Amino acid sequence: MFRLWKFLFLTLLSITVLSACGKTLEEQAADGIAAAKTAFELNDKVVNDEVEDISLYKPAGFTISKSSNGQNIIMKKGDETFLLFINPNEKKDSRLFYDLMERNDQSVHFEKVFTDDGYFSFASVLKKGEDQVELITSVGGIKMTTITKKKNIESNMAHMMEIVRSIEQGQR
Repeated sequence: MFRLWKFLFLTLLSITVLSACGKTLEEQAADGIAAAKTAFELNDKVVNDEVEDISLYKPAGFTISKSSNGQNIIMKKGDETFLLFINPNEKKDSRLFYDLMERNDQSVHFEKVFTDDGYFSFASVLKKGEDQVELITSVGGIKMTTITKKKNIESNMAHMMEIVRSIEQGQR
């Protein structure tokens, strides 16, 4: 009897694990966008690092490249590279990066715009291959992008939005 229950439990566990891995790109993108929206709305990360005169939140496991400067920050997490662009001439409600993305011929699989307290933000997922996607998060004049595997969409989108949301922008 114990073996039967053990077999049923392992079978059910296997089905659950396999069904979680079987999410479509659209489902993974929706989960990533939801994670980015939550990070945008919470805005609860305390700055813990600095590059030149830019203070920002750096999640655990991320490193900042020595070649980074106040407008282009290169971050790494494992074998993934994240590029952070900061346009100091743009305000927190800037649509510059969003408008540039809209003009490109790239096929956006999923995108969402967020606004809150004068901030304009968006997150998007672009298909780049069979198992790769480009992720973009932006708040005003700050944009972060990476190319990653589909399975990393949700966690990367959340971290990316936490980073861009943590940077203080000028009120020109």
